[in-house]
Amino acid sequence: MRSQIFNSNHRDPNISYRGESPSRLDNLTDAVFGIAVTLLIFNLSSPNSLEDLIVFTKTLPAFLISIGFLIVIWQEHVRFSEIYTVRGPWLIFLNSLFIALIIFYVYPLRFLTLFLTNLIFGTDISLQISAVEIPILMIYYGSIAFGLYFVLFWFYFIAIQKKEILALSPYEEFHTKFQRIRIVIMFTVPLVSILLVWIIWPFSIAWSSFSGGMVYGLYTPAIMIWVNKYKKTAGSMITKQ
Repeated sequence: MRSQIFNSNHRDPNISYRGESPSRLDNLTDAVFGIAVTLLIFNLSSPNSLEDLIVFTKTLPAFLISIGFLIVIWQEHVRFSEIYTVRGPWLIFLNSLFIALIIFYVYPLRFLTLFLTNLIFGTDISLQISAVEIPILMIYYGSIAFGLYFVLFWFYFIAIQKKEILALSPYEEFHTKFQRIRIVIMFTVPLVSILLVWIIWPFSIAWSSFSGGMVYGLYTPAIMIWVNKYKKTAGSMITKQ
């Protein structure tokens, strides 16, 4: 699967892709993502009647959203691995932590997407959660989302530290630093969500849950600003070369 992505047209011609042959660590990570998707599938009950089939169909949006989120995080790992051939005990430790977090990420992700499916589409999927427990779910999900991207931040931090060993060009160094900034955005948003839920929770359960969820809307403007700055800086660097 990684080889198909490596051969895709998304590549930047100014970057050397050093990781075209996936390492054993990359293969292990891919296997864990496969297990994560399997866990999502096993959470679905087999329909034995028409009523069960209707309920099963109602869970489809949540299932697709959950897989979409997992693919986004998997692609983050692929993007890093295809450019940087970083080795060493620290990367093994971080990658082990990353794949452990992926397994823990599956269940709150699935639970949260089912809850949002009920809320947005008006479905009646059975969930054993009360309104009082929603802030806890938001904190749980936000903590793991923060952890995943915080680990990815250290991936890029190590890549910058080993720029001489990796023989990064000035453009590649710029790319790495900007990717690190993007990852900061990705882990800051869930962190802000956690803090908002924690602060507002004693005063209003509804508002703490609502505010914690709406914070994720900050991703769109923040990433748009990042993309504009990245393109502008990349353009000026290419012109100077």
